[in-house]
Amino acid sequence: MNQGIKKGLLHTLICSLALPLTAFAAEGEHKLELKARAVYWNDESVAYPSSSTPNPKPSSYEQSALGLQLNYQSPYWADFIGFDASLYGVTKTGSSGIPTTNLLEVGNNGRVEDSYVTAAQALIKLKYQDTAQLKVGRQIQNGLLLRSTNTRAVPDTYSGASASVKPFDGLTIYGAIYDQWRSRSTGEFEKFRTEATKAGVANAIDYISIVGASYANGPLLVTAEYLNSKSYLSKFGLVGAYTIPLDKNSLKLSSGLFTSRDAGSLFVCSAERDLDCGTGTQRISNDGMGVYIDGEWKLSNVTIGAAVAKFDGFWIEDNFAVNATRTGGLTQDHGTNPFPTAAGLGPDLSNRDELVGSVRLGYDFKDYIRGLKAAFKYAQGTGAKSSNRENSAVGSENYREFNLQYAIPFVKNLSARYAYMNYDSHIKNGSTTATIRGMPRQDWEQHRLYIDYSYQF
Repeated sequence: MNQGIKKGLLHTLICSLALPLTAFAAEGEHKLELKARAVYWNDESVAYPSSSTPNPKPSSYEQSALGLQLNYQSPYWADFIGFDASLYGVTKTGSSGIPTTNLLEVGNNGRVEDSYVTAAQALIKLKYQDTAQLKVGRQIQNGLLLRSTNTRAVPDTYSGASASVKPFDGLTIYGAIYDQWRSRSTGEFEKFRTEATKAGVANAIDYISIVGASYANGPLLVTAEYLNSKSYLSKFGLVGAYTIPLDKNSLKLSSGLFTSRDAGSLFVCSAERDLDCGTGTQRISNDGMGVYIDGEWKLSNVTIGAAVAKFDGFWIEDNFAVNATRTGGLTQDHGTNPFPTAAGLGPDLSNRDELVGSVRLGYDFKDYIRGLKAAFKYAQGTGAKSSNRENSAVGSENYREFNLQYAIPFVKNLSARYAYMNYDSHIKNGSTTATIRGMPRQDWEQHRLYIDYSYQF
């Protein structure tokens, strides 16, 4: 079918769904929401030298897009069964410089594609009173080690099943299993894959499973979670937080421990781009761990935070990669970085044996300009080493991030956000054959602008 005809039919489908669902929403039993996001990126970076490019030149790009979500939630019939559905659409509004897959896919012609529309969420939901819930279908995932991120035009979504049980007040036990994923830049659901190839074909990961528990009791919150990428990688995370009220202020203390382990035959030398072990598909091992402590003090309009993280071995952020079915090329890999020392929108800062410290400062201008907030973060990593190969290279990293957010008070549900990120890294005793692949760029600078609007029917 012609691409233009397909897009026209999908747009017609959106309109045909929106009109009757609006009528249902008026009854107060159904929920229909429209979300719109305009996003602009301006990026410039310089890579490390290599044998093929001994003197790399700065590379840059600009991208902008408009993302739309039409989200519908049904009530529970018989207080037992219901369904949710979401249509996502993204349209390119501008693109220049090096084509990337941050907002939309890059097609076979080497250009950023124009648009897509997809049924990003479509699920049946079951519940038993307020004790247990089951969701089957395409859905948002929000966990400690696997999460649908919302840093692009639209979030990514997963296909499978998730469930939660609350045996008693304060305790939630949950789990999920997914066999497909839709990245933030495409409308197509695809199998999870590693980055390794055999005969030019990426190795498929059959499924990703999650099991976890969270306990909240007053100021105390504890969460533990285990993730398994079938035959590839397993992870464990444990986080605890305690909030101390101080009159009109509060002090939050938290700590966490995370591990990543190889989990089978798919974890080979080229399975993850940050593995520094040369090329090929020989089986290797991974035994990484990271710990952190964090403190955050809220004082009136000011928030002050500081954190330290230490890594033993190489903690891997990514859980899988994905190959675009249209181009056959690797587009994105995906995971979460739960360390407060990590860059919010940029580098991982979780290399082998690395020590990372960060400070952050936030201010709410509500006494002067209602709805305006600003935040600054600085992180520094030292002592980073190659993930798998022994060499003399030692790296350091510096990351800076500034955010300015404004919830426009005279237009309901309209907000704007500007983010500036700056990163630089340095490798001592390194060369083109002895580097740290977890530091792919010497210098990086990016500007982002988001404009968000939502409307409840």
